[in-house]
Amino acid sequence: MKPPGRRGLLAAGACALLLAAFFLVAALVTTPLAPYLIPPIALTLPCLPAVTAPSGSGYSPPGVAAMAEAAVEYATTETVPQQSRDEIALSLAVLRRRAPLRLLVFGLGRDSSLWHALNPGGATVFLEEDPAWYRVVRAQSPSLRAHLVAYRTRLDQADRLLATYRNHPACLRGSGENATHLRVRGNWACPLALHNLPPEVYETEWDMLMIDAPKGYFAAAPGRMAAIWTAAAMARARRGEGDTDVFLHDVDRKVEKAFAEEFLCERFRVEGTGRLWHFRIPPVSRRGDAATTGSGDRRPFC
Repeated sequence: MKPPGRRGLLAAGACALLLAAFFLVAALVTTPLAPYLIPPIALTLPCLPAVTAPSGSGYSPPGVAAMAEAAVEYATTETVPQQSRDEIALSLAVLRRRAPLRLLVFGLGRDSSLWHALNPGGATVFLEEDPAWYRVVRAQSPSLRAHLVAYRTRLDQADRLLATYRNHPACLRGSGENATHLRVRGNWACPLALHNLPPEVYETEWDMLMIDAPKGYFAAAPGRMAAIWTAAAMARARRGEGDTDVFLHDVDRKVEKAFAEEFLCERFRVEGTGRLWHFRIPPVSRRGDAATTGSGDRRPFC
């Protein structure tokens, strides 16, 4: 038998050292003095959690897939949400506290995927008035639940609508047992009522409404007058627990600010930042004051 050469002796020595190290570590771990002989960091290293879910089920919980799609969209394109980080933070605080909730958003935009993803397990519905833009967004995000709707107002009518709405009883009160609740569905007699929306909009009690549409920056645009009145009417008529959180964007503009003060009410405004105001509106049935409305009131909604 040929005696081992130098390489063989080195390999055998390395094996012997590894075996010795193994037995030394085993002895140290099992001895009562282990905490004093082994560096503390080695004893506190965290263990990875076990993976118990079946393969392929990672995106099955409600909202997880939507969150993933939104993350990819904003990470791979130059598309950014229409609101600032601070403005989004106000709405996110409510979503984190109340989600899953029923969220109605006036307008489809670059941030629609974001709002859908931030309400996991909830119901998020969008209303859009521009047919061309509606088709663009739906093609890009077919999972969004959205409706194409029509407005009958124009921005250049805003001053007249604000000054004369008290002349329309249908804009101020219901009838019978619902005298303090404003009717929206089918209320064509009130020029500010969105009376022909899809049935699910009227049949759902919304926990949160976001008004970031329709367009309101040129005379022939619909303006947000009817959206603000309708949101206020829906919040007033709430029957379930809790208040209605209403967010209005672009309050730096004259019409948005004036109609917010008239219908959403300063006393219900809880916070704001940038161009966004947040209102928390209690239903008429829980206001604890004279909840009736009348043409003689300075601001009957407030």
